Amino acid sequence: MCALTQDLNIVNARITHHNSNVSLIEAISFKDLESSLAELHSMVDVEECVILQTCNRTEIYVVGKECKDLPKMPSEYLTKRSGMKSEEAANAIEVSLNRDALYHLLRVTSGLESMVVGEDQILGQVSDAYLAAENANTVGPVLRTVFNRALNVGRRVRNETEINRGAVSIGSVAVQLAEALLGTLNGKNVLVMGAGEIGTLVAKALVSGNPNAIFIANRTYDRAVRLAEELHGKAVNFNKLEEVLLDADVVICSTTAPHYLLTKKSVIRVIRERTKQSDLMIIDISNPRNVEESVREIEGVKLYNIDDLRTISEKNKDKRQEKVESASKIIDEALIQLEHELKARSVSVVVSSLFLRAEEIRQKELMRALKILGKIDKKKRGVIDALTFKITEQTLVPVIEKLRKAAKSNDQQLIDAAVKLFGTEED
Repeated sequence: MCALTQDLNIVNARITHHNSNVSLIEAISFKDLESSLAELHSMVDVEECVILQTCNRTEIYVVGKECKDLPKMPSEYLTKRSGMKSEEAANAIEVSLNRDALYHLLRVTSGLESMVVGEDQILGQVSDAYLAAENANTVGPVLRTVFNRALNVGRRVRNETEINRGAVSIGSVAVQLAEALLGTLNGKNVLVMGAGEIGTLVAKALVSGNPNAIFIANRTYDRAVRLAEELHGKAVNFNKLEEVLLDADVVICSTTAPHYLLTKKSVIRVIRERTKQSDLMIIDISNPRNVEESVREIEGVKLYNIDDLRTISEKNKDKRQEKVESASKIIDEALIQLEHELKARSVSVVVSSLFLRAEEIRQKELMRALKILGKIDKKKRGVIDALTFKITEQTLVPVIEKLRKAAKSNDQQLIDAAVKLFGTEED
């Protein structure tokens, strides 16, 4: 493997909506992020790590010293998590190294890798993933630099290209799917399960369809009330879901509950009591899924999930192609700048060590000279101190500049020579 710099390798292993289905992504997803970060960080050769997961992706970013096993370790880690689906997972997992890993992350934060191109939600999700790793103490100077720069690039892409203009979210696409399948939402009764970020986007996207009623259900009832009041809808307690389902035309699920909220047993109970002639449409965009897969076997029910949004999301991508091209140019420029920054960082240890050794020598010789001079006033001592510091600094500046240029141009031979010449390898 060709390292990005002398002491740096970045590996990204991922499974996403591009080459996998929702059930496989769900099988690999992490339930306890903090303990998973700690486990990953404790592995041999891993010095830093971040885990990013959304309804459409599970990704690992690790940093480590150059070694032959580092590139395959994250993908093997993900494969083991898939259990009985390990063969399917091994074929679906993608791995990017160094420059390609950086490029991929920049595309992710810019919304170019999302199912709904240009979506804003991924920025918050990447930020949350980075902060979770910071809180778990698994982030160091490399990923701190990389993720902060990537988030800045994501914001810049949206500001300069307006790729996020209009209804671009998983929630809005779910509403488009419901409209496409029903022909219209006008006069329909819609239940939104979840009043978080995605649920809010769903509910707001529904308004333009002029439904007869919008019901909002959330585990925290007060949150459902606030959203319902904003949209002139009606809040529903979770223990009253079945009553609303009796007269609902569409249900869109978007909670973060770790278990099924609609089971085959509960939905059968509803269908038996429904008097509506039309089918009950359920669209589950939750991660993990809120609706038991076997619900699709029930007569009178149509169940859809994230996999069914692909056709609409592809149409959205085609409409935004011009903005994608503009965003790609920004990413290409940012990638070069990020690489330069990381390469300059790679000689920081040598530079710091060089300054430290020079300062130790200066202080030692300064003390010796002051003893020889004997009793002199504070002002003269200050002048001598400043003079010796300036001489040391000016002597080292051209050396340090050459080291930084060597890092940017991948002149590893010069960096290695400097390490040996100045004796900084122990540091």
